[in-house]
Amino acid sequence: MEFGPLLGTIVPMNDILLEDRHGSNMVLTLNDPDRANPLSPAMATALDEALQRAQESTGVRAVILAGAGRHFSAGADLAALEKIATGGDQKANQADSQVLECMFATLLDHPKLTVAAVDGAAIAGGCGLATACDFVVTSRAARFSYTEVKIGFIPALVSTFLTRRVSGQVARKLLLDPEILDGESAVAIGLADELVEPGAALDRALQLADAISRKASPSALTATKRLLNQAVGRDWRSALRIAAEANVGQRMESECRLGVRTFLESKTTPDWLAEEDPRDDP
Repeated sequence: MEFGPLLGTIVPMNDILLEDRHGSNMVLTLNDPDRANPLSPAMATALDEALQRAQESTGVRAVILAGAGRHFSAGADLAALEKIATGGDQKANQADSQVLECMFATLLDHPKLTVAAVDGAAIAGGCGLATACDFVVTSRAARFSYTEVKIGFIPALVSTFLTRRVSGQVARKLLLDPEILDGESAVAIGLADELVEPGAALDRALQLADAISRKASPSALTATKRLLNQAVGRDWRSALRIAAEANVGQRMESECRLGVRTFLESKTTPDWLAEEDPRDDP
């Protein structure tokens, strides 16, 4: 049996992340509950690999991230971080950081809809993991915070995409003043999207994913996510040029032709969950 490079409780590599299918949704559950599901090298690697499998699966329309046990994720594996900081060299630190970089890049650039279902703590990198998703469903019992500066660390990777979700000044306050926000407060500032009762986040995340997948053409959703990644933040002329190219590309998609034809003929839009690809995998 293969084991991940964890300190403390040893979790088998193939059990550290649970992968399950709910219809067209792939649910990835961080499964190191005794340690509040830290983003250890093993966890980050497993997440990256699972996200890539979801990307390649024609039957997956959305990816849901959740945490086993009482919490979503407590962020960095501090025991592993201490070992690297005290006994490792720059090369070891760089390798560890690159594992997280690759995972976040795969998640941020993912072509499928991504939804985080947050119960309990989403702290530091765990908060970043949730807010890197397209949507965040939070329970009232959730706790969000970027606490890195409290232990002399910095919110390096997560800071690069936080302003995709909240304004620059809100991001600055979150990163410099590491207060704990409950689920209701997170929704109020835009850090999360929907508020539910404790224990209901995953069910609501699945419902939300199905609702969006039913309304949105898979290729159009992918193209829109790509457009947002490429155009937002650029000068208006560059953004307009990128948008025009995306416009042309999507007009050539068969789903665009089907959507337009359906609307012209019936004044309705397709049920995109019913428009299954014949190549769909089980």
